[in-house]
Amino acid sequence: MAWRIAMDATEATLSTGASDEPLYALPGLTGSFYLRPGGALAGFALRLPLPARRGEPQDLWWEAADLDREGRAWLRSGRQEVCRAVSVLCAEIPGERPYEKIVLETSFSSWSLRLPGVPLLWPRRLTLRLFSELRTTESTPR
Repeated sequence: MAWRIAMDATEATLSTGASDEPLYALPGLTGSFYLRPGGALAGFALRLPLPARRGEPQDLWWEAADLDREGRAWLRSGRQEVCRAVSVLCAEIPGERPYEKIVLETSFSSWSLRLPGVPLLWPRRLTLRLFSELRTTESTPR
């Protein structure tokens, strides 16, 4: 069965731990989710574009393998990287056009990645959240 990421049902945000207001909503993503034959999320490799720093585009890479066993994922930005626990919800949603709902969330210190738009004076707890849907190519409206 072939799947695709439903971009119209995908949202990624980066916020501080003290606020529900996101620092920014990431404008999109490219990458892949890996499902086990039973439908469990095994891993992912995602590229999330960040606001430009000094006019240069920058990406946040978020990757995990054997997620259902280890529960950890790597975040990379430039030369900085950190491995953090990630909470995962992957659920099959039945219906006329069934899909897999995926929700990922992780937290890390602002000092660990030095992302653009995040003040560096004090370390802040940042939360990265992703909501997405995987739809079969057969259930995708044309």
